[in-house]
Amino acid sequence: MAIKWVFFDIGDVLFDEDVPHLYYFHSLLLAMRRNGVKVQWDEYHMRIQACVRVKPGTAVTDAARHYVPDAALWDKIFQEGRAEYELMRKPRPYGLLLDDITAVVQELRQDFRLGIVANQHPPILQALDDYGIGPLFDVKAIDEVVGLSKPDPAIFHWALEQAGCAPEEAIMIGDRPDNDIAPANTVGMATIRFRRGLLYSLYDPRHDSERADIVVRETPRLVPAVRRLVNAQAAG
Repeated sequence: MAIKWVFFDIGDVLFDEDVPHLYYFHSLLLAMRRNGVKVQWDEYHMRIQACVRVKPGTAVTDAARHYVPDAALWDKIFQEGRAEYELMRKPRPYGLLLDDITAVVQELRQDFRLGIVANQHPPILQALDDYGIGPLFDVKAIDEVVGLSKPDPAIFHWALEQAGCAPEEAIMIGDRPDNDIAPANTVGMATIRFRRGLLYSLYDPRHDSERADIVVRETPRLVPAVRRLVNAQAAG
């Protein structure tokens, strides 16, 4: 079967989340310090990076909790830090459009149908339109809209059903080996890992299921990576 569809994750793939993630790091750090936990930024940042390599989904809170063994104090610190972070993120909960990604999407749209599979808030749909790329995607599987979330393969099956294509006819581009690559591999899609961002770029796959067919670190390399997979499939 020929590849006909390319699906994208959103966070740290279409949209850059480095700034909000960094703000979250600092919000929790400052909440700790306000409450008497005298940890320094550099030490805490190094611990976040170490935690990402083990369990990326909870790395930020795992790192902070290391310094706050008392449950009641931790709850207070978490609520303070999280509230500040959410207030900052409220105007744009999805982050900011990634540099150079518009050209990637436009070029791929010339030869493929495009879709999205992402755990995101509903305002992302308007944001895609505001940035001018929303109409380029024919299928938008947003977890808070469709009621299915990654890493459950069911959201990938839902997207493929909406697209009317077999898994072998689709590629998934995502930044997270656990949330994007592993379930897409399970479903039978080809996979590209976009290894970028402050958090998940540090995570090395712990199982073969989390390994992508191709790993890309720079935005302009996404299009050549898609074409490599297409050519490899055609040759095989």
